[in-house]
Amino acid sequence: MTTTTGLPIAAEAPSSFDPCTDIPQEVLASEDLRRGVTDANVDGGQGVKWRGCSYVAPDSYAVGITTTNLTLPAVLDNDQFVVRQEYTVDGRAAMAVDAAGDNDVRASCLFYVEMVGGSLELSMDNPSSNNKTGHLDTCELGLGLAQKLAPLIPDA
Repeated sequence: MTTTTGLPIAAEAPSSFDPCTDIPQEVLASEDLRRGVTDANVDGGQGVKWRGCSYVAPDSYAVGITTTNLTLPAVLDNDQFVVRQEYTVDGRAAMAVDAAGDNDVRASCLFYVEMVGGSLELSMDNPSSNNKTGHLDTCELGLGLAQKLAPLIPDA
């Protein structure tokens, strides 16, 4: 299977880490995250899949934490994304991206952490009306959350 960029992707999102059950309560509490009412499982176009859960921190940001069969090279090659910054998080390649044409890049961010067969995606939403975090850069919030989650991801 290949993406619109022509890069191959796995048939399924990685299953070695389950964002709905493998995040310890202490990590969720450290961000004041509560489980959303819906899951974040999506089958997108071109065979792209996301598996995980949505979370929200009261008067703060909301995040979909999913595994996806999108690899970092596939994200880099996609003209729908603008790479904001690349990182290494817990020894794994990672990157923060914005949607191409996004008018308010402070308010949202997609943050990817490399996994075998794809990546962990943090789909961050942080409107400026949020009292606790609305003044903060959302990709910086994503980096902080990724630093807490990456050590939980198994190597295979």
